[in-house]
Amino acid sequence: MADKLTFGDDQSSGSQTAWEWIVHQKWPAWNLDVVTVEQDGKPSPDSPLGYEALREFTPVEPRIPPTDVGFAEIRYLSAQHDPRIILGTCPHSTLLVVGPRGRGLLKSLHIGSTTEWLMQCPSTPLVIARRGEPVRQILIGMDGSRHAHAAVELLARMPWIAGAQITIVSVLEELTTIQDDATRAAQRLAGAGAHVNVLIIEPDPSVQTVNPRKSIMEVADASAPQLIVMGTQGLTGLPRLRLGSVASAVAHHVSCSVMLVRDTSDDD
Repeated sequence: MADKLTFGDDQSSGSQTAWEWIVHQKWPAWNLDVVTVEQDGKPSPDSPLGYEALREFTPVEPRIPPTDVGFAEIRYLSAQHDPRIILGTCPHSTLLVVGPRGRGLLKSLHIGSTTEWLMQCPSTPLVIARRGEPVRQILIGMDGSRHAHAAVELLARMPWIAGAQITIVSVLEELTTIQDDATRAAQRLAGAGAHVNVLIIEPDPSVQTVNPRKSIMEVADASAPQLIVMGTQGLTGLPRLRLGSVASAVAHHVSCSVMLVRDTSDDD
């Protein structure tokens, strides 16, 4: 089955930025679903989920990417319901791309209600696109969790990864095998054609502690990546939180685009 990118399009300035991010990358042989959701729909008895199922339609002004972006197939899909539910259940998608703020409810939220909801328990790897630009500098957090390993594997599959400069950041809070994990991640990404370096941040010896959120954001400020990649549930803090405090803080406060990945194989 071909890889599929799903783009959540509500015609807002946020979705325009997300579209620009998409067309600045190369997606050879990928399929693209452009999904538009109208929020005034009523429950439908024809859908087992209680709302109108996605259907193909012809938009008045379709999103048409440049030919060299490389999509093999483009579908325009629409439904009437809560966009959080529709986008959260898009089938067979490899990656979901949304803007940081749309026309959804609770606009006072910093990141937008639909995006915020998708972040908390993403069934599909999620990119929150804040700037429409090519991705050449990438920062990825490696904490040894299964979610971080899933993030590495997904990043290695991206067709635009070759030639990118990737910094793997690991923050040591205690004695772990995280250095070995970071080395294996570097080998995997280098095998995909990226240029990789590993940064291990150790505790301050005077206080014997380190703040992962602060450390990662300091590295981001210094290196100015176009994309930060993180697993959505790490090994620090409260392990049952879906998003995780480190990923949440980074996603809400950095100015670049963010990719969040959850290893769905451990759902229980």
